[in-house]
Amino acid sequence: MERSLVCSIDKPMLCHENQDDVWFSSTNKATQETPGTGDHVVAVDDISFLNCERSYQPPALPSFSCTFEDGLCVWVQGAEDELDWLSRSGPTETPNTGPAGDHTTGKGIYLYINSSPQSIKGKSAQLKSSLLPPAGDQGYCFTFWYHMFGATVGSLRMVLQSTDPLEKTLVWQKLGNQGDEWLLVQSHVTLQRVHQVVLEATVGGEAGDIAIDDISLIHGPCPASDLCDFEEGSCNWQQVTTDDFDWVRQSGPTNDPNTGPDSDHTTNTAIGHYYYLPSSADDPAGQKASMSSPLYPADKGFCVQLWYHMYGRGVGTLNIYQQSEDEKEALIFSQTGDQGRLWRFAQASLLPRVQPYRVVVEGVKAGPSQEGDMAFDDVQLTDAQCPPHGVCDFEISLCSWSNLGGGVDQGDWLRGGGASPNPNTGPSVDHTTNSTHGHYVYVDSSVGEWGDTSFLISDVFQPSSRGHCLTFWYHMFGNHVGTLKVYINDRKIHAGGDEEGLLKWIETGNKGDQWQQARVSIIHKEAFWFVFVYQRGMSTGGDVALDDITIIPSECYSDPPINPSDDNDTFSVGLAVGLTLLTGVIISIILFMLNRKWSTMNKLVIMTNEETDQNSVFDLSGGRTDGTEHGSESDFSFFNKVYDPSPHSNDDTMASSDA
Repeated sequence: MERSLVCSIDKPMLCHENQDDVWFSSTNKATQETPGTGDHVVAVDDISFLNCERSYQPPALPSFSCTFEDGLCVWVQGAEDELDWLSRSGPTETPNTGPAGDHTTGKGIYLYINSSPQSIKGKSAQLKSSLLPPAGDQGYCFTFWYHMFGATVGSLRMVLQSTDPLEKTLVWQKLGNQGDEWLLVQSHVTLQRVHQVVLEATVGGEAGDIAIDDISLIHGPCPASDLCDFEEGSCNWQQVTTDDFDWVRQSGPTNDPNTGPDSDHTTNTAIGHYYYLPSSADDPAGQKASMSSPLYPADKGFCVQLWYHMYGRGVGTLNIYQQSEDEKEALIFSQTGDQGRLWRFAQASLLPRVQPYRVVVEGVKAGPSQEGDMAFDDVQLTDAQCPPHGVCDFEISLCSWSNLGGGVDQGDWLRGGGASPNPNTGPSVDHTTNSTHGHYVYVDSSVGEWGDTSFLISDVFQPSSRGHCLTFWYHMFGNHVGTLKVYINDRKIHAGGDEEGLLKWIETGNKGDQWQQARVSIIHKEAFWFVFVYQRGMSTGGDVALDDITIIPSECYSDPPINPSDDNDTFSVGLAVGLTLLTGVIISIILFMLNRKWSTMNKLVIMTNEETDQNSVFDLSGGRTDGTEHGSESDFSFFNKVYDPSPHSNDDTMASSDA
């Protein structure tokens, strides 16, 4: 039978086999017709057929790998988009967005989209592979590195496009700012049809450069890593057999639209996988489901990290335990109730240990409800220490803080260090380390318009009878600094459409080139979260920054107030303190001399009176006691009620602090 090709007008022309004819298709990309021109016209010329014989073998997978040092390799610009990917070395031309260099060497070439022209917001650029054969029994691992940093970053997507039939499958995507670093993507492709890989970036705003580098294709599944994303299975995590329910491996949304995630955290698509605990109207309160990790060596890891999803009115409790080889457990993380319709980040420090251990994730059901699904994804151990819950210095990440996104605000908070790229504004060092090597979060004032807002939200805190104390350091320096506010929000307020909530603290305008501390006491009867909102000033020159945020379940204790006084008052106070200290020294010397004299007399008495009871001693007041020394720990000790190292006192202190 005669065979032929179906071709699409693209760069270059792409064809696939058919049994009858040769077909050409075109797309009219004009947004409006020019009067008098009529229908659009497409012309083709110099058609040739290559590699059409049955014995043709496509290029080996490694030939599709590319570092972009010598061009696009076998990759081509898309024809259905509005922008092209651009080659560049060094930083992009737009400040506060894009990488400082490529991923390969730091000095080489990468591809990026330029977001700075305001007219291109929402437009996209596609990069396409040449046609790839069916992936085969083992498939292949597609990897690349990406960089998405800026206040108004759009999206980056990986799509598999098959040619017969023409179908597109979204296999990975990220939206918004992902930090000023190159990040790795690994995707195991198993598609059994001729296809292309398409990388598509969309502009989100004027500070939204997106870059890619170092594409690689290798046969077989992707190599194992310390991150367990559940894409290839359970990563040797196992269901605990002594619980009441099992966690379920899932892709796409859960069964009830009012609870659970719509997609996994790893790929953010309907084909990615995660584990979830389904809820139902028949669930008794307190029933549990647990999964345990493989057994880790005692010297592996200092911090466990994962992403969790707890959305719905009937959500229970998510616990993380550290379990020793002999099955003794210690709770290291716990979160209860509705946490909103988003994936949240959790991390917990691992306790010191001398034997191998496991990590156990436990879900506890709140009771009968069809809106209580819980999920977790992307678990890993790290060798870096992680801060306790409620504490963040931004040295490694945003901790559990996140940008709101979703079109509510107009820009993201960014994690940065050193001096701001915007002149005459922002901090030059962080607060934690007081150096250019430390990190903080800030809002880029060169992006957006007067009145634009940026939201930074915490995770959810449960109500406490002692309240909560929010402590943070802020930096507001520049001629056009706007307004920084702190709100708390809860589910009832948020359900009414209020993204901010109750205003608890506000500061506006230039406060000088220095870090300043603020404390905010919170007493709230419902579970709540904190919201930092920065509203931009009139023009560039209004960066605001935050660092060293701490939230503790206790009221705030402020420093003692300093009353203003003149120099004479200061001198009088100093003189009084000095005289008091001098008097104390003189009394101590006198007591020391009297004690020596009395000790000498006491020795003489003992030597001349053999009938004296050898078990009796004299106290400093001249009295006699029967074998008990005054001044022992029962009367005075540095280990007092405030700090007592005994185990019993520690238990009392902990119980008191947790009451």
